[in-house]
Amino acid sequence: MINQKIKDLLEKHLSDGLNTVEREELMVMLDYLSDDEVAMLLNGIETPDLYTAEIPEEEISYRLDRIRDELFERDKVKELKEYRAQPVWKRVSKIAVAACLCVAMGWGLYQWRWLPKEEDLMVIETRDIDPAEPVALITLGTGETIRVDSTEVGLIYSKNGLNVYKDEDGQIIYKDSTGTEDIPSYLTIHTPKGGFTKIKLDDGTLVKLNAASSIRYPTSFKSDKRDVFVEGEAFFEVQPDKDRPFRVHSQKQIIEVLGTSFNLISREKYAKTTLIEGRVKIVAEGKDYFLKPGQQALVADEVEITDVHTASSVAWKNEKFVFDNSSFKEILREVENWYDVQMVFFDQGLDDLQLSGTVSRNVKLSELLKVIEINSNYKFEIKERRVLVRRAAAR
Repeated sequence: MINQKIKDLLEKHLSDGLNTVEREELMVMLDYLSDDEVAMLLNGIETPDLYTAEIPEEEISYRLDRIRDELFERDKVKELKEYRAQPVWKRVSKIAVAACLCVAMGWGLYQWRWLPKEEDLMVIETRDIDPAEPVALITLGTGETIRVDSTEVGLIYSKNGLNVYKDEDGQIIYKDSTGTEDIPSYLTIHTPKGGFTKIKLDDGTLVKLNAASSIRYPTSFKSDKRDVFVEGEAFFEVQPDKDRPFRVHSQKQIIEVLGTSFNLISREKYAKTTLIEGRVKIVAEGKDYFLKPGQQALVADEVEITDVHTASSVAWKNEKFVFDNSSFKEILREVENWYDVQMVFFDQGLDDLQLSGTVSRNVKLSELLKVIEINSNYKFEIKERRVLVRRAAAR
């Protein structure tokens, strides 16, 4: 299974046995692990010189970050011991809004990483960071991994009847003569943090995969159904086929469609579906829920359907950040995934900010952070692939 695969790669990493492809594959896979899964995997690896038999809860994030740093060869950065901030309630007042973003400040509860001492951070050269680019890893049914980057066009893989192409529009296309309807051949496409990709499925359905996401699907759909599996965020334009319903399996739900376009976010604790065109049925908790264009279904502990402005939900596929009273937590998670960085806080707890506005996803990281700085009470500083976050002095 995938956890065993990660464990095997971790063991090879700790013994300096990873090749380039395996290192990239491990970096992608680590993005999908919860803290509990990390602890379980590390506890199962017999490396007494590096890890104790049982890892304290507060050490888990730190050790995972250390492994990521080693994978990225960030040996210029001193290891930081990070702690999970305890939740705090913080009252703040509304502040004025600048031209680009509107900021509303209220009561909030939030947890994030924080640094106890600034001197724990080694002074390193500051450099800007480019936005995400078309990068993906394709894992075949055999376990073989193919990296597809922004420069490749045309045939990128051909072996045993499977051909994988990337066209001039950046779409990954495949042709397979190895699978059968009874025993289909599956592909899994991962996008790392700082990457995204477009895929054209066997039936003509188009999928755009956001950063830190994955989709698993057969190279050839069956005659009576079309099933795919998604983690992270993806936008679908489903090719109509009344004889073969299209089903998307994600956290806590299954989406059934005939032909439509919608955006899906699938996280560990919830799934969020926003319908743009057509009609979809969401199967969750043993019940059927139907969406109309302009509606959004949030499936968590219960199912909530609301009318929404769809522009913010699909803006990412048009290379824009569109915030519509978005929480500071949600925004920083998007920034982390899109620019492949880690937010590190010097203060316990975060003020509860809601931001509204539009910013291009093609700008460098410093430009985006400057816009957020202008409209919040936080300051940002880029250190390699970490972003240090401090509360600004009172205005």
